[in-house]
Amino acid sequence: MISHLQVRPRHCDAQAMMHAARYYEFFEDAFLDWLAPRGGYDGLRAEGADVVVKVSGCEHHAPARLGDVLAVESVPARVGTTSLTMTFTMRRGDDLVAVGTITYVCVRDGRVAPLPELLRAPVWPPAATAPERPATSTAAAPPPA
Repeated sequence: MISHLQVRPRHCDAQAMMHAARYYEFFEDAFLDWLAPRGGYDGLRAEGADVVVKVSGCEHHAPARLGDVLAVESVPARVGTTSLTMTFTMRRGDDLVAVGTITYVCVRDGRVAPLPELLRAPVWPPAATAPERPATSTAAAPPPA
């Protein structure tokens, strides 16, 4: 899923560059866009579940600037029993701007809980379209670039 998000004045510092803390807001908006066709945040809450951020990080490659329209690709990198790790690749045209990774943990009634089905998106493409992987390896290979 790719979200297109514009850098607004509220996201920028005095030099018209997006402040480092604001990248996470773009990742969160892209996550909500990814979640929407799966039932959305309202669907998650209707199941009595929520997600909280356990770990987050951002690698900055080029500055985002006021007025930029950024394409943020959201891809599940790992789906566990109670957690979901997403990778967010942010581009301005062909230029890589940033790569974010956020691990969300599912909670119900204030306690860690199994992920609901709507968050269990496949990490890799379906088997019919997935690239061949060595049959001897038990570790998952990264998706093709």
